[in-house]
Amino acid sequence: MTRALLLIGSLLLATFTAFPAEAQIGPATRGACFLVRNMAGFSLAGRVVMKSRERYTFVLQKGQSRRACLEGEMHPGDKVELVITVFAIPLFVCYTKVDQPIQLYAVRQEEGYKYYADCR
Repeated sequence: MTRALLLIGSLLLATFTAFPAEAQIGPATRGACFLVRNMAGFSLAGRVVMKSRERYTFVLQKGQSRRACLEGEMHPGDKVELVITVFAIPLFVCYTKVDQPIQLYAVRQEEGYKYYADCR
């Protein structure tokens, strides 16, 4: 009896592990490495987000650069989403490639600043 149960358990285990789980089926994932550079005259915060929702959050001081890598599905055109934030409120959003440094800017205007990046 125990041999029969052991055999049935082994067959069930082999059946359910022989096929990929549903979460494994879909677009292939790959990595994206990038350099984020703060060109503003003060610190900036933000995040880089992949389509599959992996994210890299950063705070960069004036003139500081940081290199990072993410693993996941890219947005169409091999792009990532870039968000510049202040107190977690998005001030600028774009989609950009990561084959060149992502440079962040802030330009003084009459009332406050205009935030942007060199998205391509």
